[in-house]
Amino acid sequence: MDTAPGNDGDDPTADAFRGGEPAGGGPRRVLIVDDEPGAADLAATHVERLVDGIETVTYTAPDDALAAVESERIDCVVSDFDMPGSDGLELLTAVREVDPGIPFVLFTGKGSEEIASEAISAGVTDYLQKGGGRDRYEMLANSVANALERRQVERNLREVNAKVTALHRFATEVAACERVDEVFERTVDAAEGILEFDRCVTARRRGDTLVPAALSESVTDEEVRSFEVGEGVVGTTAAEERTMVVDNVSVDPADPDQLEDPENCDPPSAGEAADCGRADDHGRADGAAVADPVADDIRSAISVPIGPYGVLQAVSDGYAAFDEGDVEFAELLAAHTADAIEQIETENALRAERDRLTALFDDLPLPGVRTVALGGGERRLDATNEAFERTFGYSAADHGYREIRDAIIPEGAARFDPETVLDRDGTPRLEVRRRTTDGLRDFILHVIPVRQHDETVIYSVYADIGEQKRVERTLRNLHETTREMFRGEDREEIAALAARAAIDILEFPSSGVRLYDPESGTLLPTAISEEATAALGDRPAFGPGDGRVWEAFETGEPIVVGDLDAVDTAVTYGEHRSLLVVPLGDHGVMPLGSREPDFFDDTAIQLARVLAANVTVALDGAERTAQLRNRDAALQREIDRLEKFAGLVSHDLRNPLNVAAGRLDLARGLVDDDGALHELDRIDDAHERMEELIDDLLTLARQGRTVDESEPVSLAEAAAEAWRTVDTPAATLDAPDDGVAVEADPERLRTLLENLFTNSVVHGTGGSRAEPDDVVEHGSTEADPGVTVTFGGLSDGFYVADDGAGFDVDPDEAIEYGVSSDPRGTGFGLAIVREIAAAHGWTVSIDDDDGARFEFRTRE
Repeated sequence: MDTAPGNDGDDPTADAFRGGEPAGGGPRRVLIVDDEPGAADLAATHVERLVDGIETVTYTAPDDALAAVESERIDCVVSDFDMPGSDGLELLTAVREVDPGIPFVLFTGKGSEEIASEAISAGVTDYLQKGGGRDRYEMLANSVANALERRQVERNLREVNAKVTALHRFATEVAACERVDEVFERTVDAAEGILEFDRCVTARRRGDTLVPAALSESVTDEEVRSFEVGEGVVGTTAAEERTMVVDNVSVDPADPDQLEDPENCDPPSAGEAADCGRADDHGRADGAAVADPVADDIRSAISVPIGPYGVLQAVSDGYAAFDEGDVEFAELLAAHTADAIEQIETENALRAERDRLTALFDDLPLPGVRTVALGGGERRLDATNEAFERTFGYSAADHGYREIRDAIIPEGAARFDPETVLDRDGTPRLEVRRRTTDGLRDFILHVIPVRQHDETVIYSVYADIGEQKRVERTLRNLHETTREMFRGEDREEIAALAARAAIDILEFPSSGVRLYDPESGTLLPTAISEEATAALGDRPAFGPGDGRVWEAFETGEPIVVGDLDAVDTAVTYGEHRSLLVVPLGDHGVMPLGSREPDFFDDTAIQLARVLAANVTVALDGAERTAQLRNRDAALQREIDRLEKFAGLVSHDLRNPLNVAAGRLDLARGLVDDDGALHELDRIDDAHERMEELIDDLLTLARQGRTVDESEPVSLAEAAAEAWRTVDTPAATLDAPDDGVAVEADPERLRTLLENLFTNSVVHGTGGSRAEPDDVVEHGSTEADPGVTVTFGGLSDGFYVADDGAGFDVDPDEAIEYGVSSDPRGTGFGLAIVREIAAAHGWTVSIDDDDGARFEFRTRE
């Protein structure tokens, strides 16, 4: 507290701070005026004790107080009313002439309704009577604190509004730029003039390199260089397209005075940047870990992506010099820059494609009309594309140039002179309003003249600017978060991203995600935001009957409660007054809350449902990914097993079998005895049987895999090819019509049919594998007269049936490996059928009531 009744205000620097923040972040100054020195000191003592961050200065004469206001920084005035030479209201009038916005509290012991009314009319900030007791000084302290806070809020609001207005003006001006270099230069000018960044640079991306584009006047060419994408803070900003914030680029660990924030800044190891980052609450990153060595006078920096086109970086010699407001305004500035560059790039692309417009005209997604310049401002309508006809409702086939022009141009709207447009360099770009089938809409009209040897063709292309920008602003952040959710490894990660998106993107006050746990039958609090935790406290699992959250999950419909205080609830919701719960399918729910009643309107509900739909799809994908991962592992194990099996059969069995066959041939030349030759023939039969067994085993291993590609296959053609390869002297095939087809791998389907036909012939007639004493497959002593095999289509697949004897074993066991009722059978034929069906994803059912019938269905 300073007592300065004789202060003459000769400080030459004091006036520079009037109306602004205290220099260096110092305390706010409250001037107390009272002709009674003891009363002034007492009021100052109480105010300093009860209000943080202030210092008081007291005066006993109004003239001295006024002189202090004129020469020093004063943030608030507290004045008595009745004083010698001048009263408090006269002082108020004089003070407001110096600073119209300074708070003025009239604190007087001579109170009356007349004085109060007069004070209020004069514009006093507050009127208090002294009276007796400590509570009067507490009221005075509260009044001073409130007045200072209001003035700070008003000052901040004015500054924000001024910056927003200036940035909007910048956006309008930069949208008129024709060169990207000019956009980067204007961006640096705006960063200096609007954001008050005195050291900044823009870098333009060229391929995988970032090249300096524009510098502040205080930055020299020697201080900047090119960066590879991903290198340092600048390169990382471009690679990830998100803002990087560095609070402390480098710190000398031997100098503790440099650690300006000991709670959040850990001293670095040798050669490393200090770990002085801030929390990533807005999709921004701490750039300290990737910061390169820089000049000694740089302590902090922000690096903001300019879309995919480059980076805006600002640096300072102070610790954590850039607050959240600086970052947000820098991002807004960079967004305007990116939009302007995008606009220029689009125009350049249109200009480069001028010679291709004729070929692309009909397929152009934007409304377009082609006319021919006739001279004298006249034109002939040549063509309109489908987008033009759909947008405006007119076509060149049915209407003329003037008719369409008069119909789509609103009355009073500006019309451009065709000759003037043709005389311009480049591609004219005009902002116009046109009457469409949906009403009046704003467009950017690109007028593209194509000069040919005998005439000039003019393409007029309309780009709807209102809807495009609205959609981009609405969906950009939500789309990015949705992509992150789709990349999530598990449900918990997706839930955390969703809870954060509800607050950061949709601007809901608090959010959470509860996922259903089948084991406990409850909704577990998987991801609860910090804001929700602050309002609700720790939350238990919710089960049946536990309020609106469970009700939304059970019904599958959103639940909205406008005022929780006005309804009875099964569970408490803390400080929340509004509740919105959106279901996430079978996965759980997303509860959203607010301390304000009736917070969630129709728009908020719709946004929440869009987010919930994306979260549900992401959770479905995570679940399917886990299932596919397990299935792939099982399939890989099966493939490995079959590969080993095939290697064993083809190498370890066939090689010794070939040796045995060779030795058998040698033995035949050494033996003359008929009995011995007969035994050798039996050995040869065994060898042939082993060859057959090996072939079946290899076929089984080869077929037991998935089918990568399939095509429509005619069942009639597949049946004919397979039937020709089977020994069927006593069998008949009843094949399907030519028009019946199935999606399959042709060769694999043929193998399946060959095995089924062979099974029907062998097991139905017994004729192909009779024992020497004519005992056949099913124990009959005579060959059956013949079997009929029927092959045809089903509504969802096909079937193969025969009228033979059926199975001697359980049909479901017959398709297992090594199961056969034929003593000489390998037991692999039907196992191969089963593997081929499984590889196609078909289901197999078997019936043996009247013969054998196999049904293959392509879908369940």
